[in-house]
Amino acid sequence: MGEVKTFGGTRIGAAPSRYPRPVRLWLLVGLVMVVGQIVIGGITRLTESGLSITEWKPLSGAMPPMNAADWQSEFEKYRASPQFEKIFADISMDDFKFIYFWEWFHRQWARFMGLVFAVGFVVFWRKGWLGGPLMRRLGVVVLLAALAASFGWIMVASGLIDRPWVNAYKLTIHLSLGILLFSYLLWTILKVNYPQGRTFPHTRVEKWIWPLNIVLAAQLILGGIMSGAKAALPFPTWPDMNGHFIPPVLKDAGMWTVENMVYYEATLFQPALIQFLHRLTAYALVIIVFAYLFQVFRAGLWRELSKVHTLLIILLITQVLLGIATVVSSQGQVPVGLGVAHQLGAILLVGTVVWLNHRFRPGTPLLPVDKTVEKAA
Repeated sequence: MGEVKTFGGTRIGAAPSRYPRPVRLWLLVGLVMVVGQIVIGGITRLTESGLSITEWKPLSGAMPPMNAADWQSEFEKYRASPQFEKIFADISMDDFKFIYFWEWFHRQWARFMGLVFAVGFVVFWRKGWLGGPLMRRLGVVVLLAALAASFGWIMVASGLIDRPWVNAYKLTIHLSLGILLFSYLLWTILKVNYPQGRTFPHTRVEKWIWPLNIVLAAQLILGGIMSGAKAALPFPTWPDMNGHFIPPVLKDAGMWTVENMVYYEATLFQPALIQFLHRLTAYALVIIVFAYLFQVFRAGLWRELSKVHTLLIILLITQVLLGIATVVSSQGQVPVGLGVAHQLGAILLVGTVVWLNHRFRPGTPLLPVDKTVEKAA
């Protein structure tokens, strides 16, 4: 018989197996909660709720105002903010309670995620169901979550000084960290559930994976900036941009300044540039996906990867349609429903591409626990 090793106090034989079902469910719940946090963040942004809470209280801020005096105190703090002075000076208490709820809920959801992670981690660690490789990956998850939370406050703080809105670039960093957290946790879940994933070494197919990854990442960054700068509002038309393929402001050499990129609300330059690039990147993404799928058919891999490819096509087409619908419906303000649906679609598309990457390059499997532990669970 082969050598028998121990893993967290559990015997491990030669044949690997999955982690216990509770661990896998715990990770999946965490992934769903991360998606929920990103969606709630989208609602918070589109309803202009992000600046309604002007203080960062990770612990004491868990409780919302409980009486009229508490609400009045929070309202007075908000009245001292640039957003109230320059945009919402006529806001009522009922309106304030609405935007306060979404920012509070966004923060509360993050606290609940932390609680779910901490409780699950302690329980499974004490049971010996978490090993070194998974523990290290969970450490990275915690780090990414902490970075996303920190940039969340940095983003909010940027709108509490002079400009009455969150900075579009800081919002993009916050969103990008959230998507990176989602992607890394999903990759971890795939490694846990498929410790010996099959690979498909076809060079002519695989060469399209990295361009797909890079263009999708660029599109997400541009989408974050576009959302933060509300770049859809000045050009709510498609396929042209107010009658032009290239907006005239982009043809003016004098507009290409750092100042116009920093103070993007002062001119149409940055919104025009970001939306134009966002459109071009979307077209490039569609071309790359279908070029990749063409190579998949040529290599005879469609049957092996039919589920992930079908989902990729459906989500890509849905995202294109949602993006167009969001832009043309942004008459005066970005529609909350379409904007949130477009953001959710982006997360699902990212998840599908992460899944696709794993099918081609699953990497070194995480060391799983013995089946006897799974049965005992």
